[in-house]
Amino acid sequence: MLICKYTRSGNASFVPHLDTLRAVVMGIRRIGVAAEYSEGFNPHMKIFFGQPLPLGIESGCEYFCAYVNEEPQGFLKKLNKSLPSGLEITAAARVEKDPNVAKIMCFADYIVTMRDRVHNLKIENFTERDECVITYRQKDELVQKDVKSLIASIKVTDASTVNLRLCCGNKNLRADRLMNSLCEIYGINCGYDIVKTNMYDCNSVDLDTIFFGSCN
Repeated sequence: MLICKYTRSGNASFVPHLDTLRAVVMGIRRIGVAAEYSEGFNPHMKIFFGQPLPLGIESGCEYFCAYVNEEPQGFLKKLNKSLPSGLEITAAARVEKDPNVAKIMCFADYIVTMRDRVHNLKIENFTERDECVITYRQKDELVQKDVKSLIASIKVTDASTVNLRLCCGNKNLRADRLMNSLCEIYGINCGYDIVKTNMYDCNSVDLDTIFFGSCN
């Protein structure tokens, strides 16, 4: 069994989660690797991904576990040749059992790049409020939610860059929902791009250290 880290960039960031899963499954089939399958009338390849990413958000730190008996680096190189543009395996390691990425992840880092320079970008003051209420639409309903407990940090590094650390996993705050509300609250009219850069467990240990023994 292998735990694999992959990146999602460019046009691949607009591919839905299930289609990303299918692309990886088809890639494994194309390279002729023997994988384990579930039992039953409609067997599926045993491959398990972490939490889905919202459309349009790029990431350098996604993970999946594949039930294959392969040498990690050889599998990585072969699969990369079979994946569509924008998906790339960057690390792989053997594991004895599925580490359940979706269960152990607690925090994620994001870099938000504004598409224009914003003078007096003071959105980090948002967390000083007694309640940090954001508004977003979910299943055609307008939702208002206090997300103060889901924000670990908001840091403005310059006039066009914001670093976020947010809860993810069982308690989750989508970076795009937060940024949409912050732009509305602070009157920011330019767009932005989001890249997810790292994930951590509940003790703030990054998942690369847990799975691969070091940061990549």
